Amino acid sequence: MCATGFRGGLSVIAEHFEWSAGETVTLSSRDESTKTAGLFVVGPSVRHGNVILCFIYKFRQRFAVIAEELVNRLGIPLETSVTEYYRRNNMYLDDLTCCEVRCEC
Repeated sequence: MCATGFRGGLSVIAEHFEWSAGETVTLSSRDESTKTAGLFVVGPSVRHGNVILCFIYKFRQRFAVIAEELVNRLGIPLETSVTEYYRRNNMYLDDLTCCEVRCEC
C-alpha cells in the first residue's frame, strides 16, 4: 500500500511503470505494471484500451481478480467456489467488453 497524501495518481511512483501515449500507464491484463513485477494498480488510473476503470463500482470489481493472481503466485490453493461467489455477486470483473463506456474523467 502506498499512501501518497494529497498528491494524486501514479505520479509518486511513475518510474515503476511503462507509459504509453499521453499519461496512460501500461498494465498487464491483471492490472500489474509491465515494468515492475508485483506492482498492481487499482483505481481510476487503470485503462485497458478504451476501457477506463474510473468508477468505484468498476475498479472494486477488480480486487478479486488481483487477489486471485496473488494467491496463484503464492501457490495457495483457491477453491473455485470463492471465485464463483464473487462472480455471482458481480464483484469479479475479468471481461472488460461490458465496460466500454466513455468516462469524462
